[in-house]
Amino acid sequence: MQTRILGRTGLAVSVIGFGGIPIRRPAHDEAVALYRRAMDLGMTYFDAARAYVRNEERLGEAIEGRRDEVVLASRDLSHTKEEMAAAIETSLQTLGTDYVDIYQCHELHQMTDLDECLAPGGAFEALDEARDAGKIRFIGMTSHNPDVIMAGLETGLMDSILIMLNYVNRRMVEDVLPRAKADNVGVAVMKPLGGCLLASHADLALRWVLSQEGVHTTIPGMWRPFEVEANAMVGESFEPLTEAEHRVLDEMRATKLPQCCRLCYRHHTCPKGVEISRLMIMDVLYQRHGIEEALERGWDRDLAAIEQCFTCETREECRASCGFGVDIPAVLERIYHTFYPPLAQARSAE
Repeated sequence: MQTRILGRTGLAVSVIGFGGIPIRRPAHDEAVALYRRAMDLGMTYFDAARAYVRNEERLGEAIEGRRDEVVLASRDLSHTKEEMAAAIETSLQTLGTDYVDIYQCHELHQMTDLDECLAPGGAFEALDEARDAGKIRFIGMTSHNPDVIMAGLETGLMDSILIMLNYVNRRMVEDVLPRAKADNVGVAVMKPLGGCLLASHADLALRWVLSQEGVHTTIPGMWRPFEVEANAMVGESFEPLTEAEHRVLDEMRATKLPQCCRLCYRHHTCPKGVEISRLMIMDVLYQRHGIEEALERGWDRDLAAIEQCFTCETREECRASCGFGVDIPAVLERIYHTFYPPLAQARSAE
């Protein structure tokens, strides 16, 4: 597996890392075996998060006896010092390790999120103290929003950032990657396959991300053996895309871009309580988590709320609130007609 140095951390990381979300789907022993197979194939960067169900538990068991082979990156949603300090302790215990290589403030999608974490008594104080105590080695942040990432880089605090980037959603290329490179900040990329929606050209999609100057590793989520094997092959034999391969992805991008949700979280707040941010990516969530977890989380009831959109008097306001021109009401209606029927049928069969 090819490796790159993760910016000023000095850590050598595999160009293909292991994303943490879908590992919840297989049985426990299968998940642990999958992590270990990834290590055998040369993957060294393993992504985790307190918010990901069963993620740290399974990864912790997998690295037992092999801690020195991996770079562990975990994160938490906490914004306060007290909550973040507690999350770090829980991660250490769950992962079964004395230290985590990288710990990040998770999902800082709005400026207010970053401000809260940076404020006195905020999460970054806990990260600083944990680093001084040797519990974590490096700190950083994650976000889908390039403006927030840029603001975080301006602070000079970030050793590493985890950003959303793929051949369809390229918003981080122009500003974030050059700034991170200039500051020697480590860059890991999430959603290189669009949360599985770009998997039809998975090898090209991964190579597109790794071809972007300033990217050190990317972390596709995996939960099946063939995914680990195929992604590892990309990392083993990586070469930048040819012009012909770029044209293939550009053609694919043109078909997906018009109504593709950028996960920017900048749209208006629905006055009727429709969970726009989550429902706009229900196609990703459904494939990641499966029908059993969808029912457990009550996503069928959330989808039912879209029925209000069919005759809503604020459709134009909703549509206009997307800065990328995505017709939010139309996308929500498509999501409803695609996913509500099978979930409603499964719910009635319980």
